[in-house]
Amino acid sequence: MGISSIEQFAKFFSDAGVERVFVKTLAPKQDNDKNQIVLASQVDGLVNAFPAREVRMRAPSSSTKKRKSAEGRPITEAHLNFFWLDSDGNRHLAPDTKLIDYFQYPEARLSGFLKGCAWAPEAIRRTKQASFGKRILGLGANRAGEVFGLLITERDDPLVASFPLLAPSGISGVLGVLNLLGGLSGTPQEQLTAELRKIVAGGWYASIRNKGGVIVPFKGNQGAGYTLEALLGVKTNALKEPDAYGHEIKSYRGDKLSLMTPTADLGAEGDLNFRDFMSSYGWEGKKGDGSRRFTGVHRAGKKGSSTGYVLQVSGYDPATGEFSENPADISVRISDPITNVLIAGWSLEKLANSWNTKHALAAYVPARMQKEPAGSNDQYRFTSPWFMCEGTDVWRLLRAIASGLVYYDPAHTIYADGEAKVRPQWRIGTSKLERALRELYARVLAVS
Repeated sequence: MGISSIEQFAKFFSDAGVERVFVKTLAPKQDNDKNQIVLASQVDGLVNAFPAREVRMRAPSSSTKKRKSAEGRPITEAHLNFFWLDSDGNRHLAPDTKLIDYFQYPEARLSGFLKGCAWAPEAIRRTKQASFGKRILGLGANRAGEVFGLLITERDDPLVASFPLLAPSGISGVLGVLNLLGGLSGTPQEQLTAELRKIVAGGWYASIRNKGGVIVPFKGNQGAGYTLEALLGVKTNALKEPDAYGHEIKSYRGDKLSLMTPTADLGAEGDLNFRDFMSSYGWEGKKGDGSRRFTGVHRAGKKGSSTGYVLQVSGYDPATGEFSENPADISVRISDPITNVLIAGWSLEKLANSWNTKHALAAYVPARMQKEPAGSNDQYRFTSPWFMCEGTDVWRLLRAIASGLVYYDPAHTIYADGEAKVRPQWRIGTSKLERALRELYARVLAVS
């Protein structure tokens, strides 16, 4: 009989742990003859909806077939851990599935979903689609980063004739969104905004964290972030995937806000293990506590406050705003200006994997702390306005690093007892937060 109700359609995804399904009515003729499907005009929001297991860069196409075709930077490929769902709910790995950002068109396409598959729906093939009538594709990811696709057709599934009108996804004009948790409606941005308003109105909260689904007290500098995540139902994790409703959640207080912590993959820091790097380039702690440290603010074009090393963005011309078309030419590098030794560097792919896969949708929420007596939990209050941000990519990040708004502020330490703390922190200052966010994101909304 096929799928006859929206509840039945949703159950295929909820059984796989999916919380939000993004839906596209496919074109009567496939979007192109490569069996690719256009999902958006750019890839940035898509990598939050469908987390990438790996981001790769390749040289841009020289195609001029489309009127808007233009050259200018490497093409982003976000490779997915993708599975087709069949009519019995069985999953079939499509190992070469990826999102490709053809910025020169501009289009972001789902590609490679037939290559290497043991099974895929016949109706997804351009050469077979004619007999199936109207086709609707559902896509959703679970918290483990697995992405699932389910195709229903007018020929086989009665639901297609009466498929409901869905809320807009907020990441693409061709994708609707079906929310599977709590009967919620509206876009992910609207849902998160509603929850944050309740949290802000709720006043002071004891410092907590969600540890494996259990709320426990927490003491430490990460209290504000852990508490906000716990209030949003997010478990403490170190996954690449976004936190809530496809958004990265950042709380902040004080004058610095940490964005990400990718370790260097180039230069001495990339080549050496951490202890050898610290032995060669670190220094004794000022407090005479027996520690060894590598710290200091590093901004583009300026000497580091503690090291004297200089940070630069290679493969980028700030005068024109253009990047090299060769991915290997683009990196962020910290060098000794006297010896020209590369101390630490981050390749384009390293930064893209750290930034693109988690930050394309984000909420930045200010916090206040109320210190409590020893033995009691500190308390946090979250305030407005906060910033809802959409539309970023590694190119915006690199421009923000080149402008000095995003800077490197490591806190690498080996303590006297031998304990090692690896902290390669990329940060922005909160005094210029909105300016920095508007450089990092295409759309920034202050919400109160």
